[in-house]
Amino acid sequence: MAQKRILFLIGDFVEDYEIMVPFQMLVMIGHDCHAVCPGKKAGDYVATAIHDFE
Repeated sequence: MAQKRILFLIGDFVEDYEIMVPFQMLVMIGHDCHAVCPGKKAGDYVATAIHDFE
């Protein structure tokens, strides 16, 4: 499979597993992944959430 460059567009309080699992799996198989959030600068953090509905 050819390496692809993939850009994830995310926002504050994104569900943690919805972004991290696909991001890490795509990196693991050799793709070049980046995540950006409107209004954030390089190196800024994005707040994530993990919902537990028990």
